[in-house]
Amino acid sequence: MMSGLVVGENLPMNDLSLLLNRRAEIETVIGRTVWTSVKVHGLFVPASGLQSRLNKFGQNLVVFTHVDGYEVQLIGSATGLHYCGANFLVCTAHQVKDFSAQDVGIIVPEESCYVSSAGFTRFRTADTLLQGDAEDLCAFDFTPQTTANQELVERFFRLRPSDFLRDDEDVVAYLAYGYPFVDQKYDIVDENHLGLVIRSMTCEPQNQPADPALALCRLLSPMDFDPNGLSGGPVFATVLQDHEIVLKFAGVINRSGKGLIHFIKAPAVQKLLNFCFDQPA
Repeated sequence: MMSGLVVGENLPMNDLSLLLNRRAEIETVIGRTVWTSVKVHGLFVPASGLQSRLNKFGQNLVVFTHVDGYEVQLIGSATGLHYCGANFLVCTAHQVKDFSAQDVGIIVPEESCYVSSAGFTRFRTADTLLQGDAEDLCAFDFTPQTTANQELVERFFRLRPSDFLRDDEDVVAYLAYGYPFVDQKYDIVDENHLGLVIRSMTCEPQNQPADPALALCRLLSPMDFDPNGLSGGPVFATVLQDHEIVLKFAGVINRSGKGLIHFIKAPAVQKLLNFCFDQPA
């Protein structure tokens, strides 16, 4: 248990409504009124409040150090996903390559405690036909922890097969989340204080990169901060579908810089989650 844990306020959010309205100006079939809300799991959510609603699915990724007085070390971001009855924390393998999987976990701000996972799975070339950066994905099983603590369940985004973004869908905007190291208030030794601040970023679609497992988006506002620490965070997409704006899960950030966010696309994440059931750690 960590006493004195303080969660920082979200940094100022970019304006999702700006991108939605910009798109509405060039649409001739859709009226502007529909752009004020986004359908999430069948329910309409005001666009103005969507970003703050989604930030709880972006997790702080930490490692337990086994060192008194310096128990946890921040190592980036992660994505909480609920899929086929199980809860997974998904991140990139390069974030955790130097640590024991059993020591990787998250800080639960509401309870001021550290929670580690029950299992670990990542792609291995011998087991899959995936190539490129998709092999950088890994997942930690948090199902036992969420079963024991129902409050944790709210930190995992519910995924149905239709919620994974497909390549042929019409993306209006991306919403990316993460914990840049520069934003965090880390003072464990002197003050026993860890102030966690998640950054919410509105992005525009960019051209497809050479790696088919990756997608690319550009921040609507300048990237005036060091993005180190964003890897592992979630990316969502607002999609034009049947004359409505619908939220889809787009993928997981694997690198960023110069105003651009590269993320591993949702189909590769879905394959990893299916792989978790087929090949338990």
